[in-house]
Amino acid sequence: MGVESEKAFLAFSLGPVQPFIAAARTVRDLWTGSYLLARLTRAAMQPILTRLGQDAFVSPAVIGNEQDNRHLRSPCLPNRFLAEVPLADAESLAQECEAACRAVWQETAREVYEKLGELIGKRLGGHKPLWESQRPLWDAQVESFFDIRKVVLPWKDCPPGVLARLLGHPCEEGSDSDRQWSDRVDLLGRVLAAQKAVRHIPDYRPPTDPQGRYPAKCSLLGTYEQMGPADLGQSAEFWREFASEIHWGGTHTRKQERLCAVSLVKRFAWPVKLADEVQARPRAMRFEDTATVAATQWLEAQPDKGAPELDPAHVRNRSQRPWSGQWLHWSRPDADDEQETRCPDEVWDIIQDKRRRQGKAPTYYAILMLDGDHMGDILRAVPGPKHQLQVSRALSNFAKELVCPIVENQNDGTLIYSGGDDVLALLPTLTALKCAVGVKDAFVSNWQSYLHGLPATVSAGLAVVHYKEDLRSALNTARRAEKRAKESGRNTLVLTVCRRSGEHTSALCPWEFVTSVAAWVRAFLPQDGLPGASDRWSYHLYGELPTLSGLVPEAMRAEISRQVNRAEEATRLRLRGKNADAGGILASQFDNYLELVAQRGLAAAAAVTGFVTLCQTASFLARGRDE
Repeated sequence: MGVESEKAFLAFSLGPVQPFIAAARTVRDLWTGSYLLARLTRAAMQPILTRLGQDAFVSPAVIGNEQDNRHLRSPCLPNRFLAEVPLADAESLAQECEAACRAVWQETAREVYEKLGELIGKRLGGHKPLWESQRPLWDAQVESFFDIRKVVLPWKDCPPGVLARLLGHPCEEGSDSDRQWSDRVDLLGRVLAAQKAVRHIPDYRPPTDPQGRYPAKCSLLGTYEQMGPADLGQSAEFWREFASEIHWGGTHTRKQERLCAVSLVKRFAWPVKLADEVQARPRAMRFEDTATVAATQWLEAQPDKGAPELDPAHVRNRSQRPWSGQWLHWSRPDADDEQETRCPDEVWDIIQDKRRRQGKAPTYYAILMLDGDHMGDILRAVPGPKHQLQVSRALSNFAKELVCPIVENQNDGTLIYSGGDDVLALLPTLTALKCAVGVKDAFVSNWQSYLHGLPATVSAGLAVVHYKEDLRSALNTARRAEKRAKESGRNTLVLTVCRRSGEHTSALCPWEFVTSVAAWVRAFLPQDGLPGASDRWSYHLYGELPTLSGLVPEAMRAEISRQVNRAEEATRLRLRGKNADAGGILASQFDNYLELVAQRGLAAAAAVTGFVTLCQTASFLARGRDE
């Protein structure tokens, strides 16, 4: 075997990902979870980088300075890597990778614990002994949380005959070396997947207080106990005082929050430690709250000459006070929502002026989750290290260079994570569809520039939720939408709207049809001082769905055309553009939708429901709020 007998693959995976990221109350929590996972994965890669250099990595591609501050806003490293290493060093490198990862996590947690202890000593002196007595609980939670899986696959143990038996396809002696290399990657991936299928049971036994009691569960991460007293009354007092007095670098907790060690590390890691690592001011990486994300374009709009500007950053700089998007929806400047501060009078006056000129601010925003399709199959189909490197470079370039400008510069969104083929972003409803298509197109074109002739597609979920919706629930909704897109044939978008009233609607929207829905959104928007198209016709169709669903497609088409042509002239004009027949346009679009979803196995009854739902959704995206 020669050289092959001296090499091995080393795979590393850090988890759990979703519970860690999704245990978030604020946008900063959400971003910090993603950033910490990327930071810990980068730490795990360091022993290999130090000993063997960046060329040892099969994926992700390590090109240039991975800690370049230009990419700080969007964590770009996935939570796993694959490297080609000398067999003699493989096991020791695997252990060093895990040790390096855990060391950074524990150091971060230690510094947060010590900073919080220092602040408690200065501002809540009576609680300092309690805090110090709970160090064993803190350490137990921190040390037990992460599940690290490592697999070493010696090449010498995987000759063609063994690969053929294990993978179930022919792999003869003397077969192409690139094919054998890819088969080994395939086998390694299967071994790692099998290992991860065995549930991680952490060695965690929380210590009790002197009376043998356990604290109540964390309000964000319910698998762990909150810090603080076990007595419920004393705990409530502790956390009220904590929320009032303990803040650092613009970061604090809310009065109703009761957090464990892991949640506290996520909340305070950026101002306590991470900002110093990248030489940034703690407040430099400020993330707007979901109410502000929803109202981004409303805040920027100047519908007439002399209309006021309202920039949250300027408000902070002028008043030296925190900004809250909650103010946009208050009935008075001193309305109290949990622990929000009073709206400054000068800001309140501007908000009132903008309401008179523009109407009320939007209250809904969109969560985009996008993921590449069949990436594992594609990787197995690409033989050899040179082609695999092209795949890794394509994914790295997409994540690091292309996604952030599309989300943040072109569509006023907030990018939370972009790692390889995986994207998570928050967006105003008006730009959500445009952003989703932009990211999808960038992925496809970037992929083709690296891997000519090898197709790749993406699926996405787009969840439209109220700014008051619990962020964890909102993320689950977006994740379910993405999963449905995958289950519906892939290479598609699923759009879900969760209205505050409790009514939830969801529809399949093939990428080829998104432009039609986006055109409807524009038609529903006010333009040149004139109101947007009315959506009453869509509600008439929605009410008729029990009947429509039982008709043949020709009858469905005729009824869609009839209802649209019954609308007032202004609505028909906005829907038809330069065409003379608004109903005919919508009927033709229904034909197109019916054909597209039929390719994904949807019957006509489901198609007409999806089509009408998308019509109503377009109107909702234009408004960004309930009626």
